[in-house]
Amino acid sequence: MELPHFEGWKLLGAFPDHAPDDVGSWLLVHDGEALLLEIPPGLTVKVVKAALKEAGAKLLFATASHDHEDHFDTEAWDALIKAFPKTKFLHPSTLSGDTLLHVAGEPLWLIAAPKHSATDVVTVFRGVAVTGDIELGMLASVNREVPVKTKRKSMLHLQGFCDRSGYHVHSTVSAHLNSVRLGIHWPDLFNVALEQR
Repeated sequence: MELPHFEGWKLLGAFPDHAPDDVGSWLLVHDGEALLLEIPPGLTVKVVKAALKEAGAKLLFATASHDHEDHFDTEAWDALIKAFPKTKFLHPSTLSGDTLLHVAGEPLWLIAAPKHSATDVVTVFRGVAVTGDIELGMLASVNREVPVKTKRKSMLHLQGFCDRSGYHVHSTVSAHLNSVRLGIHWPDLFNVALEQR
């Protein structure tokens, strides 16, 4: 899939094999600082260090959209912790509600919203949201890991994000890079899901 250019978003690649439906790993960069999003199998310290050097940035934070093994490889996570001891590693299971971080003063939001998994986190940076494996526009998921009541609560929480934060989301990208939506009205993405039973 051809991805549009999003200011501050640097795609490191799709892992593990750069094949369709592999997981994209991103550096979210602003003014010499970065957050690493998605730690899939195949992501190496060497790849991350090279991307940081190219971006002229230091790694402040690292996280994943959820802790399923295709997004959160424990071996890669542990290797990155050793390689970047000053970086704050945010395991998705430790996040709740809306977490506001700053990358060189630029706001970056981590919104906990269990729908596909119990640890789902949507990342919003510079108006773009990476939705992980959360299916937008429906209440159903490809698995039954999260109860319907929790899914509905998460969709309501996501729908209200712009009103709560005063922040505008204009685009979404799925973690598998197979769904990109531009020029969206964020709250409308959740209307159909919330109408379903």
